[in-house]
Amino acid sequence: MKTMLPNLQILRFLAAAMVLLSHVQHQAGNMRFVGADYVPWNGIYLAGGVDIFFVISGFIMYSISSGDFGRAGAAGKFFTRRLVRIVPPYWLFTAAMVVAAFIFSDHIQHPLMSLDHILASLVFLPYANPYGKPYPMLMLGWTLNYEFFFYVVFALALLFSRRAGLLFVAVAIGGLAVLGLFDTFARLPMSFWSNPIMLEFLLGIGLAMAREKGARCSTAASVALIAAGFAAMFALMQMGIANHHWAVRFLWMGLPALAICAGAVLPEQPPHATGIGKPLVFLGDASYALYLSHPFALNLVAVFWKRSGLGDPYLYVALSCVFSLLVGCATHVLIEKPMTRYLNRRLTQRQGGQIRRQAAIRQDQHEAP
Repeated sequence: MKTMLPNLQILRFLAAAMVLLSHVQHQAGNMRFVGADYVPWNGIYLAGGVDIFFVISGFIMYSISSGDFGRAGAAGKFFTRRLVRIVPPYWLFTAAMVVAAFIFSDHIQHPLMSLDHILASLVFLPYANPYGKPYPMLMLGWTLNYEFFFYVVFALALLFSRRAGLLFVAVAIGGLAVLGLFDTFARLPMSFWSNPIMLEFLLGIGLAMAREKGARCSTAASVALIAAGFAAMFALMQMGIANHHWAVRFLWMGLPALAICAGAVLPEQPPHATGIGKPLVFLGDASYALYLSHPFALNLVAVFWKRSGLGDPYLYVALSCVFSLLVGCATHVLIEKPMTRYLNRRLTQRQGGQIRRQAAIRQDQHEAP
């Protein structure tokens, strides 16, 4: 991406917060509270934060790579950078889930595991868990299985010219999605990779291409786009369409997510946030750590709550959200950032060494008689 878009980072936090609230409400609905019941807020399909993430991912991957199609080494560099970004934190929390399932099985909803399932989880391969569902060891990692597949397709596309590469992405993902609409594949992993939700990555690429070509909107139009996106989510939820009709989720969640993302990235904006935008951008930076860590934070709050004697369900929801945010931010600052910075530094040093060696070889060849 040529310049940072603060609104995009803020939107990443909003998407993560939606997923967090969805999971908090689900957990609250399964708990017993003294003298009160928790009534969840279901104005919109909160798990649709995932759809916003997918559109954002398509937007970012094209934006940071639009000039790299057909360049030597671009595919490998792109894929390596993606591995550095997502794999170490994911492996860390997958390992933590394995340990938790082994030691604290009474507090884990799905503690059963197998070696082949754990290994498949670590390599982002859709694989049926011991309960027969296509979820990895860290259950919310199902979204990363889609992300990883998209990264593989996009990395392959970088081997070609821009036009051929984008056509490859469109045919690979679009073709699989069409086959998925007709339930062509009965077994994993193809039944997973052909889910039409993959089309949301293409929506993000299309949005990035539009912005690259100069598409912009006013602040008023930006607000209108975001409001329209959330209004559509609300209307579709009240009509009973959202949270059903999973085969066309890319329509009832993907299109509103596209409108929201467009409202975030199309207006002109300074490269650095100011005022209240600074902490919101920081929370956006921490969104991946928040996404991975919040199941553990929620379990800790649940254990504390059962022993505390407290009874207000809404206090429980508030405490769960706040504690999850704190754990996510701490994970980002203390683990994710140092780990990613270290690996990127090592990668840069390695690439620099390769460039120097190649230059030396060329110099020797030039000087040879």
